[in-house]
Amino acid sequence: MRTKHSIKSVLSGVLAAVMTIGAMPAISVSAAQVNEYIDPADVWITSNGRTNELDFNATITQETAWCPVCNKDTINLTYRTPEYTKSGTTALNRGVQFSDGTMTDGVTKGNVDDGRPGIDTSYTTYHWSATRFRTGIALY
Repeated sequence: MRTKHSIKSVLSGVLAAVMTIGAMPAISVSAAQVNEYIDPADVWITSNGRTNELDFNATITQETAWCPVCNKDTINLTYRTPEYTKSGTTALNRGVQFSDGTMTDGVTKGNVDDGRPGIDTSYTTYHWSATRFRTGIALY
C-alpha cells in the first residue's frame, strides 16, 4: 500500500513539473517583430535586366486568390516591388500601369521615369506587382 502511495506522489510531482515548465513561454512574442523601417533603396540589388531587378527587390507574400483557370481558391505568390521615380510621382498617376511602360489602355507606351534608387530617384509606393499562381495547389 505504501509503494502505491509513493508512486502516485512521484507521478503527480513529475506531472506538476511538466505542466509548470510547459506553461512558461519559450520566446517572447514581441521579440520576433521588427519595428525598424528599412528603406528598400539601402538594400537595392541591381541587375542586367529591368524584370530581374524588379523580381530581386520584390517583397514576396503567399496569398489565397480565386484562380480563373481552375475555378478554385488557389495559393499564389505575389511580388510587390517598391517604385522609385525621378519626378517623385507614381507611374499610375501618369497612366503607366506596367513596368515595361505600357499605359493603362494596354496599347501605348509611356515613360516609367525610372532611375537608380537612392541615387537619382525617390520612393513613391509599392507599385510593380505580379501574381504567380502555384499550379497544383488548390484549396477546397
